[in-house]
Amino acid sequence: MSKFLRSAVLVCLLGIVAGCGQNPVDEPLRFQGQAMGTSYSVIVYAPEREKLRLEVGIQRRLADVVSTMSTYEPESDVSRFNRAPTDLWVPVSADVVKVVQASLDLAAQTQGAFEPSILPLVNIWGFGPLARPEEIPTEAELTEALAMVGWEAIDVQVDPPALRKRAPREIDLSAIAKGFGADRVAEYLLELGYNRFLVEIGGDMRTSGIKPDGTGWRVGIETPEPGISRQAYRIVELVEDTAIVTSGDYRNYFEVDGQRYAHTLDPATGFPVTHRLASVSVLAENAMLADGWATALTVMQPDDAFALAETIGLSVYLIERGANGFEERMTGEFKHLLGAGVE
Repeated sequence: MSKFLRSAVLVCLLGIVAGCGQNPVDEPLRFQGQAMGTSYSVIVYAPEREKLRLEVGIQRRLADVVSTMSTYEPESDVSRFNRAPTDLWVPVSADVVKVVQASLDLAAQTQGAFEPSILPLVNIWGFGPLARPEEIPTEAELTEALAMVGWEAIDVQVDPPALRKRAPREIDLSAIAKGFGADRVAEYLLELGYNRFLVEIGGDMRTSGIKPDGTGWRVGIETPEPGISRQAYRIVELVEDTAIVTSGDYRNYFEVDGQRYAHTLDPATGFPVTHRLASVSVLAENAMLADGWATALTVMQPDDAFALAETIGLSVYLIERGANGFEERMTGEFKHLLGAGVE
């Protein structure tokens, strides 16, 4: 379930004229770079004189997330917790507590489809910090890894912020941390008074503001086919402050003996998921929740994912592989955003 590559791409930002406070500007500032094991892009309407300050501030927020939550950083809060013995409270940042608590809540709501303690499985399949194996895991390796999976053994303490495990556990927050990183950048921009922007980290998007003509940010949901050039399957236009994240099985995978193994791992079986669900897009109030829900629903069977989204009022767009090509289902706001047909 780890290292999910989120794929809401092909952002079209046309003809936006925005103001911030008393300083209207006609052209956006654009920032791009690498962070959190992927690329990021930020487009914000702010005066040119603010470019250096904003660039430093954006990079600092992303670096903070990496330094506390990355399993690739040996001294991150997450890595220290993973090395710690059981029944010991490990001091961590308030941000880590927030993300872990959200992860545990998602795990409870999805009956473990979202699983923060998935790192042992991620490692044996080669989707984490360790080198990718040349063969699929053995039954013994899967049994050993599965014995260390189970969110119920993780406790959270808010004040002072700390984590504890009551059994051997290793957490991996990469299925939700990129969304949290997008939220942190968005919060930073809003704190400075800039409210027309798009933040994108590895496809996880957070938007604010609309165009002067009343139209919003146009975002493409990628065609979920491996090995083809990226192209938009559907286009959504976001006219309210929101977040959108897409998860799929078509970008991050490897093959052994002609069999394709995607990065989306089922915590119940220890194997990559193999059902017909190709892509899940989620709209939510923030990118952290959209990120986590996209991951969880991708793990679930398509009918179960759709039923749960309808029950809890979550806006989702599912692309499934059918006998005659892709089939789509949607709930909530996606019914208003998409309508019938394919772009």
